[in-house]
Amino acid sequence: MDRGGRLLLVVPSGTSFHTFFRGVAAAWAGSGGQVAVAAGPDLPGHAAEWPEEIERFSLPAFRGGSPLTTWAAGRRLAAVVTRWNPSIVHAHFAAGVVAAGIARMIGGTGRRRWMGTFHGLHTTAAGPWSIRSHMAAAAEAWSARRMDTVCVLNPEDAASLRSYLPAERVHVVASCGVGCDLDAFDSGRFSAQARTDLRARLGIPQDALVIAYVGRRTAFKGFDVAVRGFIRAGLDSAVLLLVGSQDDAHASGLTAAEQEAVASNPRIVDVGWQSDVAPFLAAADIGLLPSVREGMPVAAMESLALGVPVVTVDARGCRDVVRAGLDGVVLTAAKSEAVADALGALANNPVRLRAMAHAAVAGRARFDRQRYVAEETKLYLREMAALHGCSTPRSMGADG
Repeated sequence: MDRGGRLLLVVPSGTSFHTFFRGVAAAWAGSGGQVAVAAGPDLPGHAAEWPEEIERFSLPAFRGGSPLTTWAAGRRLAAVVTRWNPSIVHAHFAAGVVAAGIARMIGGTGRRRWMGTFHGLHTTAAGPWSIRSHMAAAAEAWSARRMDTVCVLNPEDAASLRSYLPAERVHVVASCGVGCDLDAFDSGRFSAQARTDLRARLGIPQDALVIAYVGRRTAFKGFDVAVRGFIRAGLDSAVLLLVGSQDDAHASGLTAAEQEAVASNPRIVDVGWQSDVAPFLAAADIGLLPSVREGMPVAAMESLALGVPVVTVDARGCRDVVRAGLDGVVLTAAKSEAVADALGALANNPVRLRAMAHAAVAGRARFDRQRYVAEETKLYLREMAALHGCSTPRSMGADG
């Protein structure tokens, strides 16, 4: 079997490729394959230098999941597939998989394998359902049926897909989601002086308890719950450090008045989007992610890898990353009252907080992104074998 092959990665933004999949692309190219990326625009302010060895095909902006923009992206993707003629089309995130489903419907001729990875289905997400949630779940089911292989990051999503897809078409990623870069998120990179200097530069008192929210400011990631919980906790010696940017495609969950209050609160330090969040997490004492819609939260992994305990929610993916009572707190619900209580309890128990930090560092190896890269390479080899009508190589093992 030819181990090489043309791999087309489909992502809603170029930023997604740089953040999560550049290592996968490098590994496949290193094994003799070719890689191209079909992506929507980079997120505002997030532009990064594109690798010369990887061709990029531009798709129209479609991150918000609007039917019109997703249809336009699907039509453009169909033309890209016809032109570049990949062996494997692998779409990521719900918007990418739906666009791939449209592309296959429009121009799905040709001998190739279609793959889609959902990084958290709407169907199994916690929290109340809206009309938009029902529409998103229906679009996910429609597109999943049009993929040869559907990948998910957690058992709940796998069970949902297997309720209407043959089990052999559903693949659970064996690694801890996409993992994180353990070299970048290593506490050994940051001296006590570096932590002191960063706090001084940000105007944060050296003895403050720093609570970091890292990620997009969206309601489904718990941004509003994090802010309200921090304010409700009323910890005079604590600072909330916000690292990340607004998301034009999703609401933050805060009212206009609350947003103004955040901007004027001296105990809330907003550093916006950062290309390297590791130094900011290294200067924190607690990570805060009360998210209800994750596949396997990278922000929580990065915090724990640095030895920063995390307060999160008993929701799909979050409870798989944060070990309740060992390296963090897992709340029963994403409520500001619960966040406030958890932050207050940790602030008043520094011994427990230090024990959680030690446990987080001890368990960091499970987040190694190289595991994800290796798993993806094995999966592509399996897809190439299926494309050529060969048996799955024994070294790949059975699909979970």
